[in-house]
Amino acid sequence: MQFTDFWIGKIQADKLPEALDTAGLIKYLSLYTSDEQCFQILFQWHETTLKRSNEWWFPRQEILNIIQEKISRKGLTNTLRLCLELLDTTEKRTATIMADKVNIQIDIILHGGPELIISRRDSLGILVIEFLSNIRSTRQRECWTAFIDHCLNAGESSVPNRKWWKRAKELVGRINTEHFIMKLKDWISFCQGLLMKQHAGRTYSFIDYYIDYLSAINHNLLKAIIWCSALPGNKELLDMLEPYAIWAYKKKGNGGPLSVKTGTACIYALSFLPFREALTRISRFRSVIRHTGAIKSIDKILHDLAEQHNIPPYELEEYIVPDFGLDNAGTVRMSVAPDLTGVYTISNTGKSGISWEKDGKPAKGPQSTFAPGQEFRRLARDIDQALIDNCARIERTFMRMTPWSYKHWKTYYLDHPLVKTLATRLIWNFHTNGVRTTGYCLEGHIIDHKGRPLTITEETAVSLWHPMHEQAQMVKAWRDFLVQRHIDQPFKQVNREIYTPNNEELADGFYSSRFASQVLNKQKFKSVITQRGWTLRHKTPHNWAYIPYMILTDWDIRINFFADRKEEETVLTDMINFYREGEPLPLRDVPAVVFSETIRDISYFVTTAGSTELHNRS
Repeated sequence: MQFTDFWIGKIQADKLPEALDTAGLIKYLSLYTSDEQCFQILFQWHETTLKRSNEWWFPRQEILNIIQEKISRKGLTNTLRLCLELLDTTEKRTATIMADKVNIQIDIILHGGPELIISRRDSLGILVIEFLSNIRSTRQRECWTAFIDHCLNAGESSVPNRKWWKRAKELVGRINTEHFIMKLKDWISFCQGLLMKQHAGRTYSFIDYYIDYLSAINHNLLKAIIWCSALPGNKELLDMLEPYAIWAYKKKGNGGPLSVKTGTACIYALSFLPFREALTRISRFRSVIRHTGAIKSIDKILHDLAEQHNIPPYELEEYIVPDFGLDNAGTVRMSVAPDLTGVYTISNTGKSGISWEKDGKPAKGPQSTFAPGQEFRRLARDIDQALIDNCARIERTFMRMTPWSYKHWKTYYLDHPLVKTLATRLIWNFHTNGVRTTGYCLEGHIIDHKGRPLTITEETAVSLWHPMHEQAQMVKAWRDFLVQRHIDQPFKQVNREIYTPNNEELADGFYSSRFASQVLNKQKFKSVITQRGWTLRHKTPHNWAYIPYMILTDWDIRINFFADRKEEETVLTDMINFYREGEPLPLRDVPAVVFSETIRDISYFVTTAGSTELHNRS
């Protein structure tokens, strides 16, 4: 970057070279200028930038380093003090992180205080600085300073890495526990107040800076402080995180949440609660959050938590299903006005609907623009989507080898207000003392296809019934059972398609080309893949652009479906194969239910996203 056109009215006494780049300017200032000349250059820059909107390219940090070196040699002279004041941009309403760090260093040199890079551009920074300055005990001041310094170096990640976390434990261990808990409560409560004032439309800062909530530096500081709130194991402190997170995740107007990073930090801290309590609290947050990045971060925290407790992913999904406040009848009511209530109901047939009540009697609903009514309709949409997601999740259990214990199944399927609207319309296998029986839950009782009650014990294991394991006569009996009672199943079960390897596939041995050479719409293909629980891998090292895959941990099988990019918006399908322990699995050795469900899934992909078939690949 040339600085020649930057100097307006060049200082002739300095005889600056015409072509002076950044490195040349730094060398010139450090070797060839006196304090007075350094001030003249900075003054000229300062006067010039008052007329310009962009001065980001000026090497402010490098010049500060030169001034600090001069101060270390001869002390803080009046001229160098003036240089620092010119370099300071604190009065600007906006500042980058780097500019803010320079301003902080200048403030420390000029006015003293803790030598920490804490931004003075928001009230949290001032609060922390005043706290550190007023600690009387030298040892405690050193401990707190080391802790805050460590928090300032937390980086941008949503969860701490192991090295950072280990050091944080050591530093927190040196601080008086009661004092540590008290200060974190004060800071978190104070920041919640800032959020509430921002959402109320009132400014909170004593200086009119363009900051929505906190400066970038102090935002990361608060995030790390919230992480560390889990270390003392104090329930009152952790309980404060829930109301804070609600405000942090809350959208302001038409914009996004004010503080996703500190909200996610709260979720991380809550993961240190006892396992069941942590899951309950975190899943409750996840059900109301719509920010895509936050949901991904929360899911990562949940999966790490499950892994620590040896909980498989499919079981974790059962634990975190929200109930949305539904009662046992599948109904939730929300007051949308002093005399108007919105009622959402899931009927026995699985159909959902919205109605309105006034004084317990049916009433006309509010206008679509009525804000409380919009909130209720949004809740209804969330429940409808949860029904779709859980329907797909239960359908995937056809390929699950491990059955549920009856107690677990009853808790998370029959007794769950949302899931039971699906589970009570399906047929299940019950394994008791080595004997398998097939049953259906009707009006709270588990019966067979003839209406006779089944004997169930605490040792009974439960699995989802698949028609391929039954004789045709039994399948017909269950079809008649459902037809007579006018039961609509949430997905095809008793009328489910069954696929087996054909002669061509058995001859090929290791792969199926049943759905090869199909041209699919790329966006529809990617969407339907994820809906069915497959993972989509992009840009693999070989020729294939896409390889959707599914890993069945129970069977130790990985399923690959190869596809290639044909044109900008289309995908060309190819073969399907199965792997076990990294080796191709012959189709004759693939479990029958795994093969059938895989082919059914891919048939669905092709039907939903397909357009035509190519007989000759180009």
